Amino acid sequence: MTPATSLSVSKKGIGIQEALSILSARAKSGEDISNSKSELEQLKGRGQTIDITEELEFTNPANFMKCDCVTGAEDNDDSENKLAGESVEDARHEAMKQARIRRGEEIKSKVRSMSISDLLGMIFGAQQERVSTYKTYEEGLSKILVSRDITNYPALCAKVTASFSVLSDTINAAKSALLEQHKRKDISMVVDQLQKHECDKLNFTAALHLERLRLNNSDLGVGNDADERAANLLKESIHTLEGNISRTVQSINESIDELRCISVDEE
Repeated sequence: MTPATSLSVSKKGIGIQEALSILSARAKSGEDISNSKSELEQLKGRGQTIDITEELEFTNPANFMKCDCVTGAEDNDDSENKLAGESVEDARHEAMKQARIRRGEEIKSKVRSMSISDLLGMIFGAQQERVSTYKTYEEGLSKILVSRDITNYPALCAKVTASFSVLSDTINAAKSALLEQHKRKDISMVVDQLQKHECDKLNFTAALHLERLRLNNSDLGVGNDADERAANLLKESIHTLEGNISRTVQSINESIDELRCISVDEE
């Protein structure tokens, strides 16, 4: 990993889907996920964020590796199969999108008659569920690090992403009710800050998982000087990301404390 790459990933994090793409591409090619110049170059310019208020979906890891060459009937068949697979994925994504829209409308209809205190309570409950989801995420990663088998990681990511999506929808619905029904722009602004901090935390966590998986599934540090430098860069990136997560959690807690103070005033 180049210093510029480590800096970009450590500062901004990357999307969970991007992390999965990198890991799946390496696994499909039969190479170590830890290090190679070509893979390291792929990370340049990354650090895109996950907006947890938008749809969080994963594509089939088998589709992460694509070939631009077509040479013969066999390749034509592969192209047709790929197009068919993409059509299925598009249909699945559209179904998920429509299901989320329906879920969002159902949540909104339920919160319209809720009091400010009840809406804040719903936000606090969703935050508690977020903590539990992160615990599941970390425990799943720990098992994968021990086994050194990353094949279970996409399923783990899909599971926690589905949970984060529902929780985000719930909090956004509560925020909308606070703003539209109760005209509490002050509270909605705090909730917006909370959602932004949670988005940042998810980005940093995805990047941290990638770096830990790459370091864990490598033989770095036992070869030449270049290997040792790469290992040190990975460790430095992990340290930076852990610091970013810690500071982001502090910001999350500050937003929650502010909401709790508002909740007390509303009682």
